Amino acid sequence: MRSTQLLSISVPIPGTLPPSAVVAALQAVDPFVAHHRTVTSLEEVQADPADTADDPFFGTFDESFRAFQMQELVNLAPGLGKTISYKAIFQVIPDGLRSRAKAPVGVVVRAQWTVRQQQHGRSPSGPISPAGSDSTASGSTATAEGDEFELHEQVLLECNSLLMPFITESCVTVHREICENFMAKTFKDYFGTSPMY
Repeated sequence: MRSTQLLSISVPIPGTLPPSAVVAALQAVDPFVAHHRTVTSLEEVQADPADTADDPFFGTFDESFRAFQMQELVNLAPGLGKTISYKAIFQVIPDGLRSRAKAPVGVVVRAQWTVRQQQHGRSPSGPISPAGSDSTASGSTATAEGDEFELHEQVLLECNSLLMPFITESCVTVHREICENFMAKTFKDYFGTSPMY
């Protein structure tokens, strides 16, 4: 039986970093994909309209679509890993990036990263959590309250219900690291130094 799980993460954008710089880095795709630590190799391949034609998650196929053949080392147990291969599709959207990966054994991961005004009333620190209890990574900004922005990711996992606990745990760890490392690298590339959180 298949099940779904919605995960969410929000990472504050340092107040001195323009939100437009984060959007531009997301939409370049390559800098973002580079922060997936479990990916052991990736090769850009031709994006094919047939890959997304039956998926309402994506908009109309255009030149903003990019595709990568990826190999990822998945930890099955301590000291036991397996390399899997899959195709990941990316689409640039006005305020960020959208992707879908169809991994072996029927695992489908749809993710959307957007830059948005920071959502107040959320916990100031913590890990990725199931939707409805969203959290943000620690950090502060120099902007006035109400003017803060964040990188927000929503991940929709779809797989066999027996695999869901394992897939969720792995996704939580990897996607948190992707967002935090991407933000630190974007800051460093923009200013030539790392942020001081």
